[in-house]
Amino acid sequence: MQTNEKKLNYTIVGTDTNVGKTVVSLLLMKYLCQQGYEPRYLKPIQTGCHTPHDPDSDAQFVYQHIPHLRNNHPEDSVIYCLHPPKAPWFAARNTNTDIETIHLQQQIQSRLQDKNPVVLEAAGGLMVPVTDKMLYMELLSCLDSIPILVAGAGLGTINHTLLSISAMVDGNIAPAGIILSNPLSVPHEMVYENAEAIEHFSGVHVMGILDKIDNFDNISDNCLNMFRHIF
Repeated sequence: MQTNEKKLNYTIVGTDTNVGKTVVSLLLMKYLCQQGYEPRYLKPIQTGCHTPHDPDSDAQFVYQHIPHLRNNHPEDSVIYCLHPPKAPWFAARNTNTDIETIHLQQQIQSRLQDKNPVVLEAAGGLMVPVTDKMLYMELLSCLDSIPILVAGAGLGTINHTLLSISAMVDGNIAPAGIILSNPLSVPHEMVYENAEAIEHFSGVHVMGILDKIDNFDNISDNCLNMFRHIF
């Protein structure tokens, strides 16, 4: 493994649900593997699944495409797994589960101490309620992990992305960058206009524009190289 003065962990957070956080998490892990690391994946709260082994499980998806994780158990990367496809607060309430925030923070921090980088995938966006007393951004502000924001590439993303960046600034959280996903949903020109506006008004680097990937076991270097600047 390569050595740095300080090991960096990253949290992938979205402006909305289904914007591509899990795919970006996988790509970052593949990039880290390419750099000689054996990164760990962490999805502290998984909703919408009975177990971390379910086909819809984000951990299951990541594990099956990362060689050094394929023989491991996805539940190792999940602290709470809740079946209802809802915000953690309500998914926990529907299943009579008590998400203990102190326990959650301790569990996450202990896993972030791994000798390898950890890629942590958030449960949705910054303002998603973890419990009736904590939003995800409050949890993120307590962690030794640098956020990367994933946003859609299409209409409306300027507003959503700038609001998310503004919330991070207010919370003294500095994102490493922004990735826009699903550019095929809008005209090519609009994608680049959206990226230009987001970077211009936020001052945060748009790291790349993520197109559709057909084969997650054979990803081009061009796709992975959008992470180069964070090193």
